[in-house]
Amino acid sequence: MAQNTFRTPKTIARQKRKSRLTNWVNDVIGLDRLFGENNSWPIRNIDRILWITMLLIIYIGLTHNAERLVRRIQRAKIELDELRAQYTTLQADFMKSGKQSELSKRVAPLGLTDSQTPPRKLVVKPDEY
Repeated sequence: MAQNTFRTPKTIARQKRKSRLTNWVNDVIGLDRLFGENNSWPIRNIDRILWITMLLIIYIGLTHNAERLVRRIQRAKIELDELRAQYTTLQADFMKSGKQSELSKRVAPLGLTDSQTPPRKLVVKPDEY
């Protein structure tokens, strides 16, 4: 069985400090008028109520921040898809423009045409070089 002990001055000072805080809050806000003088539950637990309120405010702020971040990520993904499609289209156009048939169409107004005779093979004899 536990022994009875005397209270130390530190615990008494803590209780007085806590009661001073609740008395001050009660004087400023006037919670006893709202809840009645006999019902002092909100006054005694004001520190817990304020702590939970602070945690709820932080939770709501973090939720808004997370939602904003998700929206920014979605916007970035859409922009990335558009840029990827544009890159693919430009690359296909570039590859098509390098073909001989496309080049001959572009140089025709300059008076250049493809040769109708096949190319000739040059043969170099080993003693000539």
